[in-house]
Amino acid sequence: MRSSLLGLVILSAGLAGCASHRAATTPPSAPLALAAPADPGQRAEAPDADGRGTPGSPDRTAEARDGRWISAATSSDFMLVGAQDEAFGVWIDVPRGASPGHVPTAMSLTIDTSGSMQGDKIEHAREAARRIVSELHDGDVLSIVTFASGSRVRVAPTVIDARTRRHALAVIDELSADGGTAMFEGLKVAESQLWGTPDTHLVRRMVVISDGIATEGPSSPDELARVAEVGLQRGIQVTAIGVGLDYDESTLNALAIRTSGRLYHVEHSEQLPKIVAQEVALLEATAATDVEVELVAAPGVEIIGTDSAQTRWSGGNLVVPVGTMFEGQQRELLVRARVDGATEGTKVLASVRMHFRDPAQDGLQRVQETVLRATVTRDPSLVLAHVNSRTQTLLAMREASMMAQQASLRANDGDLDRADEELARAEQRLHQQAALASTKEEKEQVMRSAEKLGNTRKDLAKAKKAPAAARAKASRKAALDLNDAAMDAFGY
Repeated sequence: MRSSLLGLVILSAGLAGCASHRAATTPPSAPLALAAPADPGQRAEAPDADGRGTPGSPDRTAEARDGRWISAATSSDFMLVGAQDEAFGVWIDVPRGASPGHVPTAMSLTIDTSGSMQGDKIEHAREAARRIVSELHDGDVLSIVTFASGSRVRVAPTVIDARTRRHALAVIDELSADGGTAMFEGLKVAESQLWGTPDTHLVRRMVVISDGIATEGPSSPDELARVAEVGLQRGIQVTAIGVGLDYDESTLNALAIRTSGRLYHVEHSEQLPKIVAQEVALLEATAATDVEVELVAAPGVEIIGTDSAQTRWSGGNLVVPVGTMFEGQQRELLVRARVDGATEGTKVLASVRMHFRDPAQDGLQRVQETVLRATVTRDPSLVLAHVNSRTQTLLAMREASMMAQQASLRANDGDLDRADEELARAEQRLHQQAALASTKEEKEQVMRSAEKLGNTRKDLAKAKKAPAAARAKASRKAALDLNDAAMDAFGY
């Protein structure tokens, strides 16, 4: 049931695990994760942005200062001669001030109105929906779809102005909750409302609010995610908001992952308006849309894959859809490559290209590029002395995220002791990396994640002491918090 994020993180954890294995059991011919201080002069510093890309993070990368947002770095600035596997990180760091202001937006507001949403949940969902409609600009396009035992188009795609805004608000006021949960049909209909979006509206978003599990029609996370995935080809991304403790996080994870979108866990429905306000603020800070990262291997190099769930091959190059990005946001990828018989000297490994549409230039298609290189040597000490701290931080974060997801599964199964063990390992991994981080920003990034995991360990400790009747709810809360933390670390 909950394999979507695990499938995504296994590759990156495999890289980190492979790295640790190589460092411990073989000569350092292919160092993927090396425990040594990095040379701070060899790379750009990491930005201080939360995984979900909150606007306003300071611009600290050399790439941003010279106009490029795309950067890449190998696990060390040096690599040994011969054939080997290599891991490298790719970052998009969007600086502050990159957004031109409001970008014309098409939004499909998709609300679960099944019986489980009765009471405070539907009231707060209505309040959140009102907030979205009020924040949209004149000229934006809005549709509203609800789903219960079936789906219903409440507002067909409509250009917002004073009159249509009043109509949409009146429709929201009439929403009530009853029936089953036909999520598949709801998603399919909601997505179709965005298919005719004019090319002028570069931001295309489905906002899905649900508190439950699909009970009618196709219900597996994969089936539901495939519906949303079709929309990504048309620039449609999903913001999935799970309300309460009963929703299926596997499905909402998959909706966010398959569309390079976003996930929010809302334990109490009164938090909905605040979450929606945060999401609207992000959309207002849009700096680039239809973002894709293209990885072009140099001769003698094979790109094997990335830790992204969404990739495609185009002309022998690997393409990773990223979607819309906001000012102050960071997105990162962990890439695996195989180098065949490198000889001493400078080795070009790949061209890393960022394709995007620029809202500041009327949606003009643009490309930024960085060339990834390493120096090939016969001296293992140079490899160890020049590990790249930012790439090592990325490896550590990915590995800890997988452990957190495993802990979430344990907590869902009621095995709180094993969940705590997994969390302790994840915390330890992050603290180890924090001690090795060569910049303040990298250390703070790792410690923020460690603090989140530490807080969840406290919740687990309380759950273990709770009376039997309350233990299941406490375990479920901890499981969802862990899932949220893992998704957050991946930028969803």
